[in-house]
Amino acid sequence: MVTYSERILSGGRLVVWQRFARFRAAAQAIRRRSGPAQPEKLLDIGAADGIGLPYLRPLAKEMLSVNYYEEHSQEFRAAHPHEAVLTADARQLPLPDAAFDVCTSFEALNCVPSRADRVQCLAEILRVLKPGGLFVCSVPIEIGYPALIKYFARVCTGKQTRGIDFPVALRHWLYRFCDVEKYDRGCHAGFHVYRFLDDVRAKFDVLQTRAIPIPILFPMNLLIVARKR
Repeated sequence: MVTYSERILSGGRLVVWQRFARFRAAAQAIRRRSGPAQPEKLLDIGAADGIGLPYLRPLAKEMLSVNYYEEHSQEFRAAHPHEAVLTADARQLPLPDAAFDVCTSFEALNCVPSRADRVQCLAEILRVLKPGGLFVCSVPIEIGYPALIKYFARVCTGKQTRGIDFPVALRHWLYRFCDVEKYDRGCHAGFHVYRFLDDVRAKFDVLQTRAIPIPILFPMNLLIVARKR
């Protein structure tokens, strides 16, 4: 069976560069915002088979990875037998309050079924973070002109479009005039990155936002760096 990392690495240099740009930027932000002391505990939500582990593991003394799907956790254990991984629903994390200094998540929260469910995930992340803890995530930019770029890239490479045909992609491009959230079923279609950012701001102090990998020219994902109040 092909693992998550193998699927990413087989996508070509552009896909690999785009993917790892998020991990690098997140690691830099965590080091900069954490101060001189290394964080004690880091929680990564949506770790898949541990593709981001080389960037995230050095950031904290302890790390726990979480997956929604047990098959991803099995891939994780096979690739990283000495690292901790848990299969759990981010809407109801089986973890104690104020247990982690940092929580990360990469292209996972947009897959949660609805905006209300994502708000519940944010509430759980807030709960398990220590006061002043960092929340660093990246989510895809699926509205504006990146929506058209991504649609044509998926068609040309044979990737799954997950509910986006050309008329829907056009509506995502014109998201200021169209209700794209009606397509929101926990996938690329209907995900409104700026509404998600508003939901983060409602619970955290947002310290930084940055389009990844290249603002303006290639803004495929939004990196959000926030702190628990």
